[in-house]
Amino acid sequence: MSTRPDDYPYQRRLTDFDAIVSAAQRTIIAQIELAVRQGRLASAMERRMQLAAVTATLDQLQAAVVPLARELVQEAYTQGAARAATQVEALSVNAPEIPGAFTGVSRHAVEAMQASIEGRLTDSRATIGRQVEDIYAREQRRTSLRALLGAEGSPQDSSKRLQLRLMQDRDVARAVKDGGTGFVDRSGRRWTLKTYANMATRTVTREAAVQGAIARMASHGIALARVSKHASACEICQPFEGALVSLAGDVTEYKGEEVLDVSEASPPFHPNCAHSLEPVSVTIESLKAELAGVA
Repeated sequence: MSTRPDDYPYQRRLTDFDAIVSAAQRTIIAQIELAVRQGRLASAMERRMQLAAVTATLDQLQAAVVPLARELVQEAYTQGAARAATQVEALSVNAPEIPGAFTGVSRHAVEAMQASIEGRLTDSRATIGRQVEDIYAREQRRTSLRALLGAEGSPQDSSKRLQLRLMQDRDVARAVKDGGTGFVDRSGRRWTLKTYANMATRTVTREAAVQGAIARMASHGIALARVSKHASACEICQPFEGALVSLAGDVTEYKGEEVLDVSEASPPFHPNCAHSLEPVSVTIESLKAELAGVA
Protein backbone atom coordinates (compact mmCIF):
# COMPACT_ATOMS: atom_id res chain seq x y z
CA MET A 1 0.00 0.00 0.00
CA SER A 2 1.26 3.45 -0.90
CA THR A 3 2.27 5.86 1.87
CA ARG A 4 1.71 9.07 -0.03
CA PRO A 5 0.86 12.12 2.08
CA ASP A 6 -2.69 12.17 0.68
CA ASP A 7 -3.44 8.56 1.63
CA TYR A 8 -6.11 7.82 4.24
CA PRO A 9 -6.53 5.04 6.84
CA TYR A 10 -9.66 3.66 5.15
CA GLN A 11 -7.53 2.61 2.18
CA ARG A 12 -6.02 -0.23 4.21
CA ARG A 13 -9.48 -1.81 4.32
CA LEU A 14 -9.71 -1.81 0.52
CA THR A 15 -7.60 -4.98 0.54
CA ASP A 16 -10.48 -6.75 2.32
CA PHE A 17 -12.80 -5.62 -0.46
CA ASP A 18 -10.31 -6.79 -3.10
CA ALA A 19 -10.03 -10.22 -1.51
CA ILE A 20 -13.81 -10.77 -1.49
CA VAL A 21 -14.22 -9.77 -5.15
CA SER A 22 -11.16 -11.75 -6.27
CA ALA A 23 -12.45 -14.90 -4.59
CA ALA A 24 -15.86 -14.51 -6.25
CA GLN A 25 -14.30 -13.95 -9.67
CA ARG A 26 -12.18 -17.09 -9.30
CA THR A 27 -15.29 -19.07 -8.37
CA ILE A 28 -17.24 -17.75 -11.37
CA ILE A 29 -14.34 -18.55 -13.72
CA ALA A 30 -14.24 -22.10 -12.38
CA GLN A 31 -18.03 -22.46 -12.76
CA ILE A 32 -18.03 -21.25 -16.37
CA GLU A 33 -15.00 -23.34 -17.27
CA LEU A 34 -16.55 -26.49 -15.78
CA ALA A 35 -19.81 -25.94 -17.67
CA VAL A 36 -17.92 -25.35 -20.92
CA ARG A 37 -15.44 -28.20 -20.67
CA GLN A 38 -18.01 -30.76 -19.60
CA GLY A 39 -20.62 -29.62 -22.12
CA ARG A 40 -23.30 -29.11 -19.47
CA LEU A 41 -25.40 -26.79 -21.59
CA ALA A 42 -27.13 -29.12 -24.01
CA SER A 43 -30.55 -28.94 -22.33
CA ALA A 44 -32.52 -26.09 -20.80
CA MET A 45 -32.47 -27.79 -17.40
CA GLU A 46 -28.70 -28.19 -17.46
CA ARG A 47 -28.28 -24.59 -18.56
CA ARG A 48 -30.50 -23.34 -15.73
CA MET A 49 -28.51 -25.36 -13.21
CA GLN A 50 -25.20 -23.96 -14.42
CA LEU A 51 -26.55 -20.42 -14.51
CA ALA A 52 -27.98 -20.85 -11.00
CA ALA A 53 -24.50 -21.66 -9.72
CA VAL A 54 -23.07 -18.43 -11.16
CA THR A 55 -26.08 -16.42 -9.93
CA ALA A 56 -25.66 -17.78 -6.41
CA THR A 57 -22.02 -16.70 -6.40
CA LEU A 58 -22.98 -13.22 -7.60
CA ASP A 59 -25.68 -12.96 -4.92
CA GLN A 60 -23.21 -13.96 -2.21
CA LEU A 61 -20.75 -11.41 -3.52
CA GLN A 62 -23.40 -8.67 -3.52
CA ALA A 63 -24.39 -9.47 0.06
CA ALA A 64 -20.76 -9.19 1.18
CA VAL A 65 -19.42 -6.19 -0.73
CA VAL A 66 -22.32 -3.72 -0.70
CA PRO A 67 -22.34 -3.24 3.11
CA LEU A 68 -18.54 -3.06 3.12
CA ALA A 69 -18.51 -0.48 0.32
CA ARG A 70 -21.05 1.65 2.18
CA GLU A 71 -18.88 1.51 5.30
CA LEU A 72 -15.82 2.53 3.31
CA VAL A 73 -17.63 5.54 1.85
CA GLN A 74 -18.61 6.69 5.36
CA GLU A 75 -15.07 6.18 6.64
CA ALA A 76 -13.54 8.01 3.68
CA TYR A 77 -15.82 11.00 4.13
CA THR A 78 -15.19 11.16 7.87
CA GLN A 79 -11.42 10.82 7.48
CA GLY A 80 -11.29 13.42 4.71
CA ALA A 81 -13.18 15.83 6.95
CA ALA A 82 -10.99 15.09 9.97
CA ARG A 83 -7.80 15.68 8.02
CA ALA A 84 -9.13 18.97 6.66
CA ALA A 85 -10.04 20.08 10.19
CA THR A 86 -6.48 19.35 11.35
CA GLN A 87 -5.06 21.25 8.38
CA VAL A 88 -7.31 24.24 9.04
CA GLU A 89 -6.23 24.33 12.70
CA ALA A 90 -2.58 24.38 11.56
CA LEU A 91 -3.17 27.45 9.40
CA SER A 92 -2.33 30.90 10.74
CA VAL A 93 -5.90 32.09 10.33
CA ASN A 94 -8.82 32.59 12.63
CA ALA A 95 -11.41 30.20 11.20
CA PRO A 96 -13.69 28.78 13.90
CA GLU A 97 -16.23 26.25 12.68
CA ILE A 98 -19.74 27.49 12.02
CA PRO A 99 -22.01 25.48 14.37
CA GLY A 100 -24.02 22.84 12.52
CA ALA A 101 -22.62 23.75 9.11
CA PHE A 102 -20.74 20.47 8.61
CA THR A 103 -23.41 18.17 10.03
CA GLY A 104 -26.12 19.77 7.95
CA VAL A 105 -24.69 18.66 4.59
CA SER A 106 -22.71 15.55 5.50
CA ARG A 107 -25.51 13.01 5.93
CA HIS A 108 -27.02 13.71 2.52
CA ALA A 109 -23.62 13.74 0.83
CA VAL A 110 -22.64 10.39 2.31
CA GLU A 111 -25.99 8.83 1.45
CA ALA A 112 -25.69 10.00 -2.16
CA MET A 113 -22.23 8.48 -2.56
CA GLN A 114 -23.28 5.26 -0.84
CA ALA A 115 -26.16 4.99 -3.29
CA SER A 116 -23.73 5.62 -6.14
CA ILE A 117 -21.35 2.81 -5.23
CA GLU A 118 -24.20 0.41 -4.46
CA GLY A 119 -25.72 1.18 -7.86
CA ARG A 120 -22.43 0.55 -9.64
CA LEU A 121 -21.88 -2.78 -7.91
CA THR A 122 -25.47 -3.85 -8.54
CA ASP A 123 -25.20 -2.93 -12.23
CA SER A 124 -21.96 -4.91 -12.54
CA ARG A 125 -23.55 -7.95 -10.92
CA ALA A 126 -26.54 -7.75 -13.29
CA THR A 127 -24.29 -7.28 -16.33
CA ILE A 128 -22.28 -10.42 -15.62
CA GLY A 129 -25.41 -12.41 -14.86
CA ARG A 130 -26.96 -11.42 -18.20
CA GLN A 131 -23.72 -12.06 -20.07
CA VAL A 132 -23.31 -15.60 -18.75
CA GLU A 133 -27.00 -16.31 -19.30
CA ASP A 134 -26.81 -15.09 -22.91
CA ILE A 135 -23.76 -17.21 -23.65
CA TYR A 136 -25.26 -20.34 -22.12
CA ALA A 137 -28.67 -19.82 -23.77
CA ARG A 138 -27.17 -19.15 -27.21
CA GLU A 139 -25.18 -22.36 -27.14
CA GLN A 140 -28.12 -24.39 -25.83
CA ARG A 141 -30.33 -23.09 -28.68
CA ARG A 142 -27.62 -23.82 -31.23
CA THR A 143 -27.21 -27.37 -29.97
CA SER A 144 -30.96 -28.00 -29.96
CA LEU A 145 -31.33 -26.72 -33.53
CA ARG A 146 -28.49 -28.87 -34.82
CA ALA A 147 -30.00 -31.91 -33.13
CA LEU A 148 -33.36 -31.26 -34.83
CA LEU A 149 -31.58 -31.05 -38.17
CA GLY A 150 -29.73 -34.28 -37.48
CA ALA A 151 -26.39 -32.53 -37.59
CA GLU A 152 -25.13 -33.47 -34.14
CA GLY A 153 -24.88 -37.25 -34.41
CA SER A 154 -24.79 -39.11 -31.09
CA PRO A 155 -25.30 -37.32 -27.74
CA GLN A 156 -21.60 -37.88 -27.04
CA ASP A 157 -20.62 -36.23 -30.33
CA SER A 158 -23.03 -33.38 -29.61
CA SER A 159 -21.43 -32.72 -26.25
CA LYS A 160 -17.93 -32.74 -27.72
CA ARG A 161 -18.92 -30.34 -30.51
CA LEU A 162 -20.57 -28.04 -27.99
CA GLN A 163 -17.40 -27.94 -25.90
CA LEU A 164 -15.29 -27.16 -28.96
CA ARG A 165 -17.59 -24.35 -30.15
CA LEU A 166 -17.71 -22.84 -26.70
CA MET A 167 -13.95 -22.83 -26.31
CA GLN A 168 -13.54 -21.27 -29.78
CA ASP A 169 -16.16 -18.58 -29.14
CA ARG A 170 -14.38 -15.34 -28.26
CA ASP A 171 -17.07 -14.21 -25.81
CA VAL A 172 -16.98 -17.53 -24.01
CA ALA A 173 -13.19 -17.64 -24.03
CA ARG A 174 -13.15 -14.18 -22.45
CA ALA A 175 -15.75 -15.23 -19.88
CA VAL A 176 -13.76 -18.34 -18.99
CA LYS A 177 -10.60 -16.26 -18.62
CA ASP A 178 -12.04 -13.27 -16.77
CA GLY A 179 -15.24 -14.50 -15.16
CA GLY A 180 -17.39 -12.17 -17.25
CA THR A 181 -17.30 -8.50 -18.21
CA GLY A 182 -18.70 -6.32 -15.45
CA PHE A 183 -18.66 -3.07 -17.40
CA VAL A 184 -17.76 -1.65 -20.82
CA ASP A 185 -16.78 2.02 -20.75
CA ARG A 186 -17.36 4.64 -23.44
CA SER A 187 -14.02 3.88 -25.10
CA GLY A 188 -14.98 0.21 -25.45
CA ARG A 189 -12.61 -1.01 -22.74
CA ARG A 190 -13.90 -4.08 -20.95
CA TRP A 191 -13.62 -4.23 -17.15
CA THR A 192 -13.76 -7.59 -15.40
CA LEU A 193 -15.80 -8.00 -12.25
CA LYS A 194 -12.67 -7.57 -10.13
CA THR A 195 -11.17 -4.59 -11.94
CA TYR A 196 -14.48 -2.76 -12.22
CA ALA A 197 -15.56 -3.30 -8.61
CA ASN A 198 -12.14 -2.26 -7.33
CA MET A 199 -11.99 0.78 -9.60
CA ALA A 200 -15.49 1.92 -8.68
CA THR A 201 -14.90 1.54 -4.96
CA ARG A 202 -11.57 3.35 -5.00
CA THR A 203 -12.97 6.17 -7.11
CA VAL A 204 -16.10 6.75 -5.02
CA THR A 205 -14.28 6.49 -1.69
CA ARG A 206 -11.71 9.03 -2.87
CA GLU A 207 -14.57 11.28 -3.92
CA ALA A 208 -16.06 10.83 -0.45
CA ALA A 209 -12.77 11.81 1.21
CA VAL A 210 -12.53 14.93 -0.96
CA GLN A 211 -16.16 15.89 -0.36
CA GLY A 212 -15.69 15.41 3.37
CA ALA A 213 -12.70 17.74 3.25
CA ILE A 214 -14.62 20.34 1.22
CA ALA A 215 -17.55 20.26 3.66
CA ARG A 216 -15.24 20.68 6.64
CA MET A 217 -13.29 23.51 5.03
CA ALA A 218 -16.50 25.28 4.08
CA SER A 219 -17.81 24.91 7.63
CA HIS A 220 -14.72 26.85 8.79
CA GLY A 221 -15.30 29.52 6.19
CA ILE A 222 -12.24 28.55 4.13
CA ALA A 223 -12.56 29.98 0.63
CA LEU A 224 -9.71 28.37 -1.31
CA ALA A 225 -7.98 24.99 -1.50
CA ARG A 226 -5.16 23.37 -3.49
CA VAL A 227 -5.04 20.10 -5.34
CA SER A 228 -2.44 17.77 -3.85
CA LYS A 229 0.80 16.96 -5.67
CA HIS A 230 2.82 13.78 -5.92
CA ALA A 231 5.47 12.29 -8.15
CA SER A 232 3.36 9.60 -9.83
CA ALA A 233 0.68 11.87 -11.31
CA CYS A 234 -0.68 10.79 -14.69
CA GLU A 235 -1.20 12.98 -17.74
CA ILE A 236 -4.83 13.60 -16.78
CA CYS A 237 -3.97 14.84 -13.28
CA GLN A 238 -0.81 16.80 -14.05
CA PRO A 239 -2.60 19.97 -15.28
CA PHE A 240 -4.50 20.13 -11.98
CA GLU A 241 -1.66 19.40 -9.56
CA GLY A 242 -1.12 22.31 -7.20
CA ALA A 243 -4.02 24.22 -8.76
CA LEU A 244 -5.85 26.75 -6.62
CA VAL A 245 -9.59 26.16 -6.48
CA SER A 246 -12.51 28.20 -5.21
CA LEU A 247 -14.83 26.21 -2.94
CA ALA A 248 -17.71 28.57 -3.65
CA GLY A 249 -16.87 28.86 -7.34
CA ASP A 250 -17.02 32.65 -7.22
CA VAL A 251 -13.31 33.55 -7.57
CA THR A 252 -11.27 33.31 -10.77
CA GLU A 253 -8.00 34.93 -9.64
CA TYR A 254 -6.13 35.41 -6.37
CA LYS A 255 -2.88 37.37 -6.05
CA GLY A 256 -2.16 36.92 -9.76
CA GLU A 257 -2.82 33.17 -9.73
CA GLU A 258 -5.66 31.58 -11.66
CA VAL A 259 -8.36 30.07 -9.47
CA LEU A 260 -10.43 27.17 -10.80
CA ASP A 261 -14.02 26.33 -9.94
CA VAL A 262 -14.10 23.38 -7.52
CA SER A 263 -16.86 21.74 -9.58
CA GLU A 264 -14.42 21.49 -12.50
CA ALA A 265 -11.14 20.92 -10.65
CA SER A 266 -12.07 18.67 -7.75
CA PRO A 267 -10.54 15.16 -7.52
CA PRO A 268 -11.02 12.41 -8.51
CA PHE A 269 -10.16 13.38 -12.07
CA HIS A 270 -10.37 9.83 -13.47
CA PRO A 271 -11.06 6.26 -12.26
CA ASN A 272 -8.70 5.27 -9.43
CA CYS A 273 -7.52 8.87 -9.04
CA ALA A 274 -5.91 9.44 -5.62
CA HIS A 275 -5.57 13.22 -5.44
CA SER A 276 -7.14 15.32 -2.69
CA LEU A 277 -7.70 18.95 -1.68
CA GLU A 278 -5.87 20.90 1.02
CA PRO A 279 -7.09 24.17 2.59
CA VAL A 280 -5.42 27.49 1.85
CA SER A 281 -5.21 30.08 4.65
CA VAL A 282 -7.83 32.39 3.21
CA THR A 283 -11.26 32.75 4.79
CA ILE A 284 -14.25 33.91 2.82
CA GLU A 285 -14.44 37.18 4.74
CA SER A 286 -10.74 38.02 4.33
CA LEU A 287 -10.91 37.10 0.66
CA LYS A 288 -13.86 39.41 0.11
CA ALA A 289 -11.98 42.20 1.87
CA GLU A 290 -8.84 41.63 -0.22
CA LEU A 291 -10.75 41.54 -3.49
CA ALA A 292 -12.55 44.72 -2.49
CA GLY A 293 -9.21 46.41 -1.81
CA VAL A 294 -9.86 46.79 1.92
CA ALA A 295 -7.05 44.55 3.16
